[in-house]
Amino acid sequence: MKKLHRIVFLVLALISVGLMAWTIVVGMSAPDSDKIAGIMGMSYQYDENGNEKQDTLGNPIPVVSVEQGIEAMGTATINQMRKSDATIYGTTLEKIKNLEGKIADCKEKLADKENKALKEAEAKRTQIVLKGRRASAAEKNELANLNKTIEDLKKLPETLKELEAKLTWDVNASDDEKVIAYAQNELKAVQEQVKKATEAIDAKKAVFDPAKKVVEDMCKVANIKIAVVEGREDYAATLDELLASKSINALQRRQLLGVKLTIADYQKLANERKTVLDNETAYEANIPMLEKAIKEAEADQQNLMKLGKAVYFNLLWLEVLMGLAIFFVIVGFLLNFAQNSGGIVKTIVACVVVVLGVGAAYFIATNHGWVDGAVLYVTNGVGQPMLDAAGEPIPFGIGNDPETRSVFSATDYMIADVSIWITYLAFAGAAVAALYSSVRGIFK
Repeated sequence: MKKLHRIVFLVLALISVGLMAWTIVVGMSAPDSDKIAGIMGMSYQYDENGNEKQDTLGNPIPVVSVEQGIEAMGTATINQMRKSDATIYGTTLEKIKNLEGKIADCKEKLADKENKALKEAEAKRTQIVLKGRRASAAEKNELANLNKTIEDLKKLPETLKELEAKLTWDVNASDDEKVIAYAQNELKAVQEQVKKATEAIDAKKAVFDPAKKVVEDMCKVANIKIAVVEGREDYAATLDELLASKSINALQRRQLLGVKLTIADYQKLANERKTVLDNETAYEANIPMLEKAIKEAEADQQNLMKLGKAVYFNLLWLEVLMGLAIFFVIVGFLLNFAQNSGGIVKTIVACVVVVLGVGAAYFIATNHGWVDGAVLYVTNGVGQPMLDAAGEPIPFGIGNDPETRSVFSATDYMIADVSIWITYLAFAGAAVAALYSSVRGIFK
């Protein structure tokens, strides 16, 4: 019988240690609290793009179980992580939404076969034109706006074609795929700008080079270096500096004045090319940054969901152990009473001690507010609650109501808290017993 007891105890202990080890391992890989601080409230189930899942009637599908809660939390996390790990992700996604909105607006206007908007604009313009000089300043401003509106409406088919050309992704593409495709389109566009800017300078090379040579020769005469502004050579600024120099004679000054307009034209084109070259460098860096953010967000999502599941199973196992503990205490009491009625006092005392210990742990946990429905708050590195934009503590979990925003129920938190304090009390009791036994052994 004793061997069976040991086997049962060993099995229970191994399961407990295994679950704890699992939680520790996945917890080490889970995102930090400051990363999940911005997670949106998750009262409903969401798809991979962060859109609410809906039933056949179009109503949002609520989260009704811990499993769904963990999945919803993971979905919220991946959307939040992509934006926090790469700010460009959020801005690019916003650009895509704006582009899709413009396309939808164009299609809606083109669907109007009667061209009501165009006819109304033309009618208003005619009214103002007929007034002639009698038109007020406000009406003249309105006329300019109407002319632009009419021009835009007439160009709607071409505008729609241009906008749709930017949609290089599949109609069923995810937000991740859209963001990468849009970033690649932006890079191609800026590369085209670089090409055009270079061609504009090369087209006037025969004019620009002699003018630049004049400035360079005069720099040698005046012992002046070509000015550098924001990382680019500035011949226009250098020319102005040469004209102000006393080392330049009248003939040389006339030479400089003769190339001033050419140098100004060159510098304008050179500045434009440098700007688009800088943009090209930035856009080239955006794509790997976005890919990295998406990859890391997916890892954070999986790790957070693993942690949620590990904690959930630990709570289930805790409830099993508590049930077994209560069962064995009752069975032990009854067996002990039946076999040794003389030891009833010791048995009752032991039960009272256990009840008092559990009661004390429950009382302490109750003061932490779990009974009132309070939940854990997201904390920073020093254990202080992180605050939202309104200065309020950010509760960790699902939902928008601080009293119910939780992946696990208040009861789950309560059980976990009680168990922790029972462990503390058991350790304290064991330490006191060991100390008492040692002292007693010394004086025996």
